[in-house]
Amino acid sequence: MNKKDITISTILFGLIIIIFTVYVSITFVPSVKHANKYYKVYLGGEKIGLISSEEELYNLIDKEQKVIKDKYNVDKVYPPSGLKIQSVLTYSNNTMSAKEVYDEIKDLDPFTIEAYEVNVKKDKYNKKFFILNKEDLDKAIKNTILAFLTEEQYENYKNDTQIQKAEENMQITDIYFDQEVTIRKTHISTEEDIITSPDELSIFFLFGTSNLTNKYIVKATDTIEEIAYKNKLGVSDFLVANPNIVSEKALLAVGQEVIVAGINPIANIVVESFQTEKQTITYDTKVEYDKSLNAEDMYIKQQGTNGQSIVTYATKEMNGVILNTVLISEEVVSAPVDKIVVYGGKNIVYVGNSTYWAWPTSKPYRISSSYGYRVHPVYGGGHFHYGVDITGTPNKNIYAIQSGKVIAADYNSSMGYYTKIDHQNGYVSTYMHFAKKALVSVGETVEKGQLIGIMGSTGASTGRHLDFRIQKNGQFMNPLSIYQ
Repeated sequence: MNKKDITISTILFGLIIIIFTVYVSITFVPSVKHANKYYKVYLGGEKIGLISSEEELYNLIDKEQKVIKDKYNVDKVYPPSGLKIQSVLTYSNNTMSAKEVYDEIKDLDPFTIEAYEVNVKKDKYNKKFFILNKEDLDKAIKNTILAFLTEEQYENYKNDTQIQKAEENMQITDIYFDQEVTIRKTHISTEEDIITSPDELSIFFLFGTSNLTNKYIVKATDTIEEIAYKNKLGVSDFLVANPNIVSEKALLAVGQEVIVAGINPIANIVVESFQTEKQTITYDTKVEYDKSLNAEDMYIKQQGTNGQSIVTYATKEMNGVILNTVLISEEVVSAPVDKIVVYGGKNIVYVGNSTYWAWPTSKPYRISSSYGYRVHPVYGGGHFHYGVDITGTPNKNIYAIQSGKVIAADYNSSMGYYTKIDHQNGYVSTYMHFAKKALVSVGETVEKGQLIGIMGSTGASTGRHLDFRIQKNGQFMNPLSIYQ
């Protein structure tokens, strides 16, 4: 074979190879493996498996949870909050059915429903709770406000129909929360305590719990004051807890059930107002001594007569408790006339009189907190208040109620600046929350009506006032009782 024949053979062989390659490339279709779109299911960060349809799983959850729907009266039930579904492209066909995934997760994590999360915040205070219907919150807030105002007062304020009256009137200028209250719609676990009715929410909002177990069955001879005292409540707190009882003088039926729980609102309701009221100006009793008469002799030189005035206060209240009140105006309708009593003063040294006491402040005044059980305005919680809080006076002077010796004049974090006077007849009077150091010193003898301090708000106090207390033979007593 010559060189020319080899070349032709080589060319023919190459052509055959090319033709075969082209043929194979045209006629041969390789097997291609396609990726599928599936959904990875996780619960609490742990992988459960693959499913082909997330919608099918959601629908199955909603269909199977009829018990939850009936309990909460809702139309739809949602997956647990810890359930996460992620779409993926994968070559794997190892999938689970929606029913298999449902059976695996149904007892691991609670399902959810659409409801509302309410947050109440101020400084370090943070209270969170859950409600089914947004409208229930509006009703609960209104019911809480009506625990401290009449419906007429509230509606007149809301509708801007308040009428200015010359006597005994309340002009509300503002109603607001002391804390920030926010609400948002979200999916709530059915293991949470979800409040489902407006009445339950109203109780929760006012008392801080929806499970009121503090109830009392009225017995024969029970009075509201006695029931309140037995259960460590102030009368005003008892009336707030039982809005169907209109006053402390109301008659109770034997066997009647009353609530004896202290109020503890979830959010504090603040009411600012101008309050106009008639006030009786009680007459003072002046004691004179006639040294020509024996000690056992006594006569009334002049009878006393009460006066009357119309006063207006700017007042700030929180949950029905006066935090601060300022006297705006006073119109004296009739001035009081002092009673003058003359005692025999022959051969005696006067050291005090336990029959007639001076009032410790100027007049008019308001009692912002009475002697007895109450919710502490600073610390919260129920406690016994051993004095009366006096505020709303025309000046800030504080006077000794009787002559005696100063036995304390100091400061502490609760009482603020204070002083105590021993009247040397078993009585000791205490005056708290001075604006600054007392104007008298320990060991000093003071006279009845002497200026001893300036009203302030030092110590545990919410506003300028005098906390006035009386002890008899070491035991606290209602300070107002010595003026009766």
